[in-house]
Amino acid sequence: MDTDLLDSLLDLEEKFYQEGYNLGVADGTAAGYTEGSVFAVEKGFEKFVEMGRLYGKALVWAQRLADSNSHSSEQLTPVDVSDESFSLDPSICKSMPALPAHSARLARNLATLMELVDPASMDMSNTEEAVNDIDERLKGAAVKAKLIQRAMGEGEETLGPHSSAKDMTKSGDGTGSIEDISALNVRH
Repeated sequence: MDTDLLDSLLDLEEKFYQEGYNLGVADGTAAGYTEGSVFAVEKGFEKFVEMGRLYGKALVWAQRLADSNSHSSEQLTPVDVSDESFSLDPSICKSMPALPAHSARLARNLATLMELVDPASMDMSNTEEAVNDIDERLKGAAVKAKLIQRAMGEGEETLGPHSSAKDMTKSGDGTGSIEDISALNVRH
């Protein structure tokens, strides 16, 4: 009888360990699913905010290009998007500076950007392929937006959610070349 009592005392630590482990797995599974869901929503939101920002820029650029084409002596056609002539006719675009001389490359880059960020063509399903497609489109759209900004002679403003006041102040010549050391902080 004494051996049964001692055996049960010796197995007590293992019993409590196993019980704690099982409770931890159950709680971790529930918390992990919740935290994973919140993380997924946050990351998805960030990606689509950036897509929306790029889409807005593309719309304004397309309107400015259409306005500059209508004022030029060549009377070029506006940027075609999805086989429709694209024109917003907002009054704010009319007060913006005129675009540099029209180039076919600029129009092609703008049309490509519009295709990449078009919300109607995005797959919103929660599949691996759809997520990869959105990521690829976002990367391609960011590259096209930089190309268009440089072609138009506009600066790259950083007004995203992760920008700071330091990012918004420009120092140096702005070329970003390795010789531009004026933006470096002096250490003492």
